[in-house]
Amino acid sequence: MIKVISFASVMLFSSVAVAGLGGASQTIVSSESMNGDPMGSRDAALAAGKSMIMEINDKSPYELSRSVHYSSNDQVDVNSFELLNSHVTVNEIVTSDGDIAYQPVINVSYEYKARQRD
Repeated sequence: MIKVISFASVMLFSSVAVAGLGGASQTIVSSESMNGDPMGSRDAALAAGKSMIMEINDKSPYELSRSVHYSSNDQVDVNSFELLNSHVTVNEIVTSDGDIAYQPVINVSYEYKARQRD
């Protein structure tokens, strides 16, 4: 009886170890845009965009993973997120009052490691 229980325990731990190996992870590169609040001038919008970029550059990999979108169908390593590139553009928009406002938009590209769920 003890041999049967020991064998069952070994098999259980072996199957957990094998299940943990899963498939090979792959590096995924993605990008997205983030909009800031409309400003009264182009210079103010550029300054706000620069501030947004500095804020995202200061994030840890885990914090970055919480700030961007990625496929929830993958098993994602939230500590592998890395910012690759970022830049600011300014969009001219018309407000509900008919005035022109300037909206900062930051475009970021990032990579992370993930593997597909089985």
